[in-house]
Amino acid sequence: MEDREKVLLIGLDGLDSQEIQEWLSAGLLQTLSTIKDSGTYDDLLSTQPPWTPCAWPSLLSGRNPGKHGIFDFFTRDGYDKTLIKRPDVDSPYLFEVADAHGLTSLVINYPVTNPASALENGAVVPGYLAQEGVSFHPEGLREEYEAEYGDYIIYPEYGTDGDAVSEYVDVARCRRDMARFLDSRYDWDLMAVQFQVTDSIFHDLDDRDNIRQVLEKVDEFVGEIIDLGDEDPTVLIASDHGMGDYDWTFYINSWLAEHGYCEVTEGDSQYFRQQKDELKGKEDEVGGPSMLETTVKTVATSLSKVGFSPQRIHSGLSAIGVAGHVERLLPTEALVAAQNQVVDHKESKAFQLYFNSLGVHLNVEGRDPCGVIPDRDYDAVRSELISELKDVRDPVGDLVFDDVQPREEVYDGEYLEDAPDIVLTPRDYRYDVSGSILDKFRRYPHKNHKPEGIILSNRSLDIDGQAKIYDVAPTVAAALGLPIDSQTDGTNILNTDEQYDSEDWDELAEGYLGTDAETDTQSVEDRLADLGYME
Repeated sequence: MEDREKVLLIGLDGLDSQEIQEWLSAGLLQTLSTIKDSGTYDDLLSTQPPWTPCAWPSLLSGRNPGKHGIFDFFTRDGYDKTLIKRPDVDSPYLFEVADAHGLTSLVINYPVTNPASALENGAVVPGYLAQEGVSFHPEGLREEYEAEYGDYIIYPEYGTDGDAVSEYVDVARCRRDMARFLDSRYDWDLMAVQFQVTDSIFHDLDDRDNIRQVLEKVDEFVGEIIDLGDEDPTVLIASDHGMGDYDWTFYINSWLAEHGYCEVTEGDSQYFRQQKDELKGKEDEVGGPSMLETTVKTVATSLSKVGFSPQRIHSGLSAIGVAGHVERLLPTEALVAAQNQVVDHKESKAFQLYFNSLGVHLNVEGRDPCGVIPDRDYDAVRSELISELKDVRDPVGDLVFDDVQPREEVYDGEYLEDAPDIVLTPRDYRYDVSGSILDKFRRYPHKNHKPEGIILSNRSLDIDGQAKIYDVAPTVAAALGLPIDSQTDGTNILNTDEQYDSEDWDELAEGYLGTDAETDTQSVEDRLADLGYME
């Protein structure tokens, strides 16, 4: 291959321009500030919904969820859900196409890359949604790294009682150390490194000063990784979505039940937060529920016996002065303990199937295993439900949704049928939409995902209107001299007059999916629960 510039693709999960603006302006994030001032800095529109599991596959493939098939943390088979892995993403990733063209890629910590793709000319270190002890590619790479640097850690201890800043910084340092380790072993063309902690800190930390301290160290690590690219590499830094303030949780299945669309039944809670000792893949050393959980369950049971319906149990806790106390200590655990109703999918017309997918599934005869809506009534029922959802208001009278759309107005591709039938866009993205069976609303100020992340580059980018997450893969491909995917939903935004070939990436990267998929996903689900994604 002819000599070419090295390309660095740095992923900073969840960074939002408004959340970091004060630190950028003050020069506290020196690496990002330097690139911002000398190159390109803009917003980057995410996927719908703007969640990590569908956004990163879109960033790496350049295709919308309707083409790659991922709409949530889970795929579904009927009413059953399975945590996603790389083989569930039916689109080639950028680095697989680069490998097919003989380029060497080093891929570190990107979500939904487990099991690792078997690259011929590089290395893959899986990240978010892989288990803590996941194997790297090539075989033996993990053992070599750990012999030199110590344990490679994917996940911080969420909610740690120790020094939270040090915990997150130590996890982020693994990315920098792995980049150095691989750089010493490979003459690479593409180095792609992702930092997940830049998202986690906003979910887990309340102290802005602590968040700043972590981001300053990540910024420092990013600068050191860029320095591995020799004199003048092409650098592209992107976040998969933004981050900002939320006010409420809307329990849509409770609302659907109240309006005659959803049936409920008694059953075990569908959450996994209780197994916090498994967060790092360890067995529960304590055994049994916590004292707090046991106490709340006892109170909930007593309320049920004196006439409180399951959907009013949490209100009952509030009425006797318990809910506020336990929610300040551990909000989700209190809610989990209070719940004893779940969706009866087989008897329902409509429900949110995934935990917080911003979508409603209809239960259709001939399509779903126990469908109850005749196919001839599908359009009418969906239109009616869309109309009703558009008018939903929170307890202070504000509309909950900016838009409620049929799925075909949001996605396109062969996996359209796997998308929720109705797609929800919360007003200003200030509402979580939960599948729990509780009160319809809960006042819950916190940080969560926004639809606009950021994009930075030391090169001039030609952004006409707004950059989209789908633009990243074709842009990096162009920087590497690769053909642009003929199926991409994005465009090459490098500011250049050079023309690039177009080819179908499916044909170029055929056969690059890993084969060592793990079957035990419990500890990963626990981590999602701890961040509030399983509520």
